[in-house]
Order: sequence, then structure tokens, then C-alpha cells
Amino acid sequence: MKNIALIGFMGAGKSTVAELLAKKLNANLVETDTEVLRLSGFSNINEIFDEKGEEYFRELEEKAIEAAVKDGNTIISCGGGVINKKQSMEVLKGNADVVFLHASFEKIKDRLKNTTTRPLFRQEEKAMLLYAQRLSAYREYAHDMIDTDDKTPEEVVQIIIDKFGSTYGH
Repeated sequence: MKNIALIGFMGAGKSTVAELLAKKLNANLVETDTEVLRLSGFSNINEIFDEKGEEYFRELEEKAIEAAVKDGNTIISCGGGVINKKQSMEVLKGNADVVFLHASFEKIKDRLKNTTTRPLFRQEEKAMLLYAQRLSAYREYAHDMIDTDDKTPEEVVQIIIDKFGSTYGH
């Protein structure tokens, strides 16, 4: 069975949708950020970036992705910056249906307004610039795009199942 990888900016709904989708399809679930933490021995992502840098993080992310796609039948929720490493995206694109969960910057801002675990959103201008920079890459690497602004996570899951569910025997 094939894999489904969810990509998109933070706050687009990747983790929530991945969890629901994995349950509905009786598939494995891999959160790449969680796997990177496990591989690194650090307790949070900021520590990895501060101590070892982004390149180290991306190398671990690539290992996590390579492991995740091996068995098939896996829903992979990727961190927002996965598109920064071409090799990781090539592995995903060759071994999974890559779905870009798109949300407008305004919607993302609204979804993340009460969070303290997203340091990027302390500097809204920087976050907006990063969002704008990443949009074309998300589109380029995705097999499909779903706008999540006006949809519940359950609705997004149903759209994905309708488009890719036949790969899972549904």
C-alpha cells in the first residue's frame, strides 16, 4: 500500500488531519518532527536548531522520511520546512501521494494566536515572509493541494480519502 505525506506551513492542519486520516485508513502515523527528536536525543526542535543547526535537523528529517516510506501504508505529517531539502522531497514524491494542506496566512495566524510553542510567530513579519517564500515550493512538490481555510479536519480527511483512498483499498 502507498503512503500519504502531508506538507504545508505550520498551522495548516497537518498533524490533526494526519492523525484522523491514519485512524480512518488504519494506517501507520509518522510525525517527522517527533521522529527527528527521537533520533537526535534533544528534548525540543529549538534545541536542535540552536545547538546543531538547520542542516543537522534536515539530515535527521531525511532519515526519518526514508524510514517512514519503507513499509507503505503510512501517513506522514511533515514539518513546515521539509521542502528545504530537495532529497527529502524526492523521497516523498517517489514514495507517497504528497498533499499540500494550504491555509491563508490570516487563517494560520488565527489558529496559532494562543500558542507559545511556535517561536516564529513572535515575529509576524518574518513568519509572513517565510510563508510567502515557501508557497511555490509546496505547490511544486505536491501531487494535490487542499485549501483548509473553511474546512474542518474531518472534511479534509474525506477529501483525501476520496482522491487517494483507492490506493488503500477504500
